Amino acid sequence: MSSQTQEKAESATNSTKKFKLGLLGCGTVGSGLLKILAANPRSQNLQVVKILARNDKRADELATQLELDRTIFTTDASEITSDPELDIVVELMGGVEHTKKILLDAINNKKNIVTANKDLLALEGEELFEAAKENGVSIYFEAAVAGGIPIISTLKQSLSGNTILQLQGIINGTTNYILDVMKKEGRSFNDVLKAAQDLGFAESDPTNDVEGYDAAYKTAILASIISGKRVNVKDVFCEGIANISSTDIQSADKRGYEIKLLGIIKNDEEKLDARVHPVFVPKTNPLSNVHMENNAVLVEGDAVGMLTLIGKGAGSLPTASSVYGDLMMLSSSLSSSSIPDQQFVCTHSDYAAMKDINDVENSFYIRVSMHDKVGVLKDLGDITSSNGANVKFIDQYNVQGQEAHADFIIDPVKESIMQKMLTDIRALDTIKEVESVIRVLN
Repeated sequence: MSSQTQEKAESATNSTKKFKLGLLGCGTVGSGLLKILAANPRSQNLQVVKILARNDKRADELATQLELDRTIFTTDASEITSDPELDIVVELMGGVEHTKKILLDAINNKKNIVTANKDLLALEGEELFEAAKENGVSIYFEAAVAGGIPIISTLKQSLSGNTILQLQGIINGTTNYILDVMKKEGRSFNDVLKAAQDLGFAESDPTNDVEGYDAAYKTAILASIISGKRVNVKDVFCEGIANISSTDIQSADKRGYEIKLLGIIKNDEEKLDARVHPVFVPKTNPLSNVHMENNAVLVEGDAVGMLTLIGKGAGSLPTASSVYGDLMMLSSSLSSSSIPDQQFVCTHSDYAAMKDINDVENSFYIRVSMHDKVGVLKDLGDITSSNGANVKFIDQYNVQGQEAHADFIIDPVKESIMQKMLTDIRALDTIKEVESVIRVLN
C-alpha cells in the first residue's frame, strides 16, 4: 500500500471514530445539549454514555422527560471520571470546590474536559489547567463566557494573528435586562430586580449578578486569553449596578448616553487594565443598542480593527450551542492527533502585571445636591480646575426652595485624582450630597 493510500485509509478511519461522553449535570444547559446532539446529524461520532444526576429520583425524572435509557444515569461522579471508555467529560453542574475535585479526578484519568463553569475557571483555573498540561488533555470552555456568542474561539483562533488592544463587553444578561427595563419603564432598581426574579431573569440571591462578580469572572477569563498570562480575578476591579437610579438613566439619555455594566480590558500599555463597572456608553457605540438579556462584545485588534459580536448570553440552547461547538472542535482535534490542539491549551504560567484602578484614567459623570446659594457652581469649578480636570458641561436643575441639583461630566483624569476631588466637593458647606459618580466610556 502506498503512503498516500495509507494516509487516506487512516483519515477515513479517524473520521468515523466515535467519542464517548460523560455528562456531569443535566439541568437547563445539559438538557439543551442533549437536544442538539439528537437533532444534528454531525453528532453521529459523539455518544453520551453516562449522565450524572443528583439522586435516583432526579435520574428517574430525567430518563422519562428526555426519553433516555435509565441505565445511563448515575449518582456517582466517579463512574464517569474513572470510566476508561470515556474520552470527554462535559461539566454543566456548576459550583466550585466540589466540582474542582471531580474534574481533577477526570483530568488525572486522562479525560478531556468541556465546561461552562466560569466561576470555577476564574477562581480555580490555575490548578485545573496545570493538571491538564501534566496529563496531556485539553479544557474547552467557550460556554463559560457570553453564552451563545463564540468569543473564546474567536480570540483563540480567528484573531490569533492580532494583538488585542481592547475589549468592551456586556457579559451579564441580568444586569443588562434590569438597566433596560429601568429606562423603558422609569422604575427603580429594586422594583425591576424583584420583577426580574419573578420572571426567572434574576436569581433568588442576585448578588453575583448585580454586584458585578459574574461579569468579573468572565472578564478575568477573557483578560487571560488576551494577555497570554494568568489573571487573578481578585485583581479585576468590580463595581455593580445597585446604586444606579432612574435619575442617572434619564441624565444619561439626555446627554446622549446609555448606562451599561461593562467588562473592560485594555491591553495597550505595560500593565493590563481589567475592570467591571457601570459606564455611560455613547449612543454611537454599538453596545448602547444591546437590549434586554442579550450580550455583546466589542473587540479591537491591531490587524483587524474593531469587531462586534452580539447574541444570547444565556439560556438552554444558546449556551448548549457553545458547548456543542467545543465538542465538535475537540473531537476533530482528537481524531487527527493524540496531542491536544495548542490553541486550546493553557501554556502560560506567569501572572499579568495589573494596572491599579487608582492609575486608570476615565471621564466621569457626577451629580450633586446642593444649597441654592450664590457661588456654588464656581466652587465646583474651582475644585475641578485646581485638580487639572476639564469640565465638559455643568447643568443646574430642579431648584426647589433652598435646594438645587447639578450634574457635570469631566474629561479623563486618573481615578486617584477623581477621589481627591470628591473629598474636596463633599467638604464644601454648599454641597449637601454627592448623589452619583459614574464613569464615562471614552
